[in-house]
Amino acid sequence: MFSRDLVGGLVTIVLGSLYLVFSFRQRVSALADSIGPAGMPKVLGFLMVALGIVLCIQAIYQYRKSALSSPTEWDGIGGQILRAFGLVCIAILYIYLIAILGYVPSIALLLAAVAIYLGATISWRLAVIALCGSLALWAIFVLLLDVPMPAGILFQN
Repeated sequence: MFSRDLVGGLVTIVLGSLYLVFSFRQRVSALADSIGPAGMPKVLGFLMVALGIVLCIQAIYQYRKSALSSPTEWDGIGGQILRAFGLVCIAILYIYLIAILGYVPSIALLLAAVAIYLGATISWRLAVIALCGSLALWAIFVLLLDVPMPAGILFQN
């Protein structure tokens, strides 16, 4: 009975509800409109709860449609969870490195680490792609969108 859709729907309902609780606790400015900074989090929370309900209904419908639940639905999910946890660990390491190295070297290392983690071989092409990717992202954010990126402790004046 506990399919991935049902579990995902329940988790989505819980997260959406928590999001709604915090969005209704948010202090509202006198200058804010209904869709502004206070309105969008509420809409997002309601959408998350609605999506969770739809997933739960779909899971119950599928369970009732097929008299027997598939016993192999959860097979291999442990490895997938561990693989996702590895990506989360890489992201956490990136967050710590960005304060030390700055944006461009950190994002280059992130791109290379994720590519290697997902099966790419270590080569000069990977290094070039990671470097060009980090420079392209830096150019998009800093030059095009005018979003300042951290320089890092090593490269500060």
